[in-house]
Amino acid sequence: MNVLINRNLFLGVFILIFVFPMHTVFGFQNTEIDSLSYYNKLISNLNNETNLAKAYVFFDKMKTESIAEKDTSYVVYYTQKISMIQYSLGDYYGSENSAVVALSWLSHSDSEFAKTNKIGLYNRLGKIYNELLDYDLAIKYYNKSLKLATAQEHINIIENNRALIYIKQNKLELAEQEFVKIYNNSKQLTDTIQIYRVLDNLGFVQSKLNKPEGLENMLKALRLKLAINHSSSLYASYAHLFEYYKDRSDFKTARVYGKKAYVLAKQINSPSFIENALINLLSIESNPYINHYLTLTDSLKTAKLLQENKYSKAKYDYTETENQANENLLKREREKRWKLTYLSIGIFIALMSVFVFVFQRYKYKKEKQFEIYNTKTRISKKIHDEVANDIHSVLNKLQEQPHVTEDILDDLDGIYARTRDISKENNTLDVDSNFEELLNDLLLAYKSNRVNVIKQSAPEIDWNNMKTYKKVAIYRVIQELLVNMKKHSEASIVVLKFSKINKKIEIFYSDNGLGCKLKKGFGIHNTENRINTIKGTITFETEPGKGFKAKIVI
Repeated sequence: MNVLINRNLFLGVFILIFVFPMHTVFGFQNTEIDSLSYYNKLISNLNNETNLAKAYVFFDKMKTESIAEKDTSYVVYYTQKISMIQYSLGDYYGSENSAVVALSWLSHSDSEFAKTNKIGLYNRLGKIYNELLDYDLAIKYYNKSLKLATAQEHINIIENNRALIYIKQNKLELAEQEFVKIYNNSKQLTDTIQIYRVLDNLGFVQSKLNKPEGLENMLKALRLKLAINHSSSLYASYAHLFEYYKDRSDFKTARVYGKKAYVLAKQINSPSFIENALINLLSIESNPYINHYLTLTDSLKTAKLLQENKYSKAKYDYTETENQANENLLKREREKRWKLTYLSIGIFIALMSVFVFVFQRYKYKKEKQFEIYNTKTRISKKIHDEVANDIHSVLNKLQEQPHVTEDILDDLDGIYARTRDISKENNTLDVDSNFEELLNDLLLAYKSNRVNVIKQSAPEIDWNNMKTYKKVAIYRVIQELLVNMKKHSEASIVVLKFSKINKKIEIFYSDNGLGCKLKKGFGIHNTENRINTIKGTITFETEPGKGFKAKIVI
C-alpha cells in the first residue's frame, strides 16, 4: 500500500511542540543564541543535506561540551537535534542511538522537563521504527509517548502517527476510528493545518474501505489546503487522490493528480517526493517491463532494509542502556589487563601476520607484480614510521629504566594498537560470500562517537556477478580513503553513495574534514593504480578547509 506520510511537516511541527523554547529553558549567552538561531534556520529545510551536515557538526560539538559540563538540559536538547538530523539524512540507526542517549540522561528524573522531552523522544523512536518496518515496536513507543502526553495537540500528533501505522498493517477499521477521533479533537482546538491533514487521511482510509464519503473528504481537504496554499500537505492530497483513482483503474484522472504531485514536488525541491511522484506515474504505464521493474525494486528495497536490521545497535529501552554501559566499562578494563599481560606475544603475532601477508602477496600472479610492490612499500613505511621508531624509543627507555613503568606499558599498548590496525588493513578478503555485508562491516569499523559514516546503497547493483578482483580493488580503495580520513582529515561526517548508471557503477565518497592541496602522493597514487588495474577511473576534489571528495567509476 503506497500511503504517503507527510513526514517532514510532522517532524517540524513536533519539534516546535516538544522542544522547549531556547530562551525560556536554557540560559544561553547572546553569542550562543545567535549560533543556535543560525543553525536552527539551517535545519528548517530538511531536504538540504549540506545544511543538515553543517548543523550536525555544530550540535555535536555543543553536545560534547555539555556532557563535559554535565548539564542535562543542554545535552538532551542538542542530542534531540542530532537525532532529528540523522533521521532526516536517513541514518535511522544513528538517530535511534541518539534518542536512546538522550533518554538515558533523563532516566532518573520525574521532572516536568524530563516528562516533556520523553514524550518527544518516544515519538521519535516510533517514527524511526516505522521507517525500519518494525511496526509493532513503533506502536509500542507511540503508546509510551501517549501515556505521558496531556496536552491535546500533542496527543493528536502522536495518535495520527499511530493511525498511519494501522494503515500499513491493514487495520483499516481501527485507523478510521482513530482519524475520526483525532478530527473531532482537532476541530475543538481550531488547529487548521491538523484538521485538513487528518481529514485527508480519514478520507484516504475510508476510500480503502470503499466508503463513498472517502473521496468527498479527500477532495474537501484538498480544497481547504489550496485555499491556504499549504504546499507540504498538498502533496499528500495529490498522492492520495492518485492512489484512489489508480485503484479504480481510472488512469486518466490518476495521471492528472500524479502530474500535479510531480510539479509540486519539484517546486518544494523534495527528492523523496519527486521519487515518489515519478514511481506513481510510471506505475500506471501499460509497459509490463516498467511494472515488473517497480515491483522488483520495491521488493529489493524492503528486503535490504530488513537485512540491515541486524546492524542495529540500539534495540533496547533506555533503562537497559545504563546496564550495557557499565558492562562495557568492565569489559574494557578486562581487555586492558589482558593486553598488558600478553602484549609482547600480541605484537609478535601481529608483525608476523603482516610479513606473511606481504610474502604471500609477492608470490601472487605475475601480472600483479606492480601492485604487490606498492603494497609492500606501503606496509614497510607504516611499520617504520608507526611501529619501529616507537619500539626503538621503548627499548631506550628500558635501558635507562630497568623497571617497567606505566609510561612504558602505555607505549607498548599504543604499538600493539597500531600494529593490529596495520594487520587488519591487509588481511585476506573473502569478497565472494557476502560483499555487501563486508562493506557494511568496514564502514561500521570507522564509525564512532566522533565520526558518523553514512552509506547510501543501490539495490540494483548485483555484487554477486562482479569479478572477485574488482571487488577486492573496490574494498581496498574505500579502506584507503577511510584510513586517510581517520589519520588526517579530522572529519565528523563521511558519506559513501553507491549508484548504477547504465552498466557503470559509480561510488561517491565525501567527508567534511580539513581538506588539503591535492598532491600525487603515495596514497593517491596507490588508489589510482588499483582502479586503473580494473579499468576504472577515480577523480579527487579537495581544498583546504572544504573537505575531501572522490568519485570512482567502474
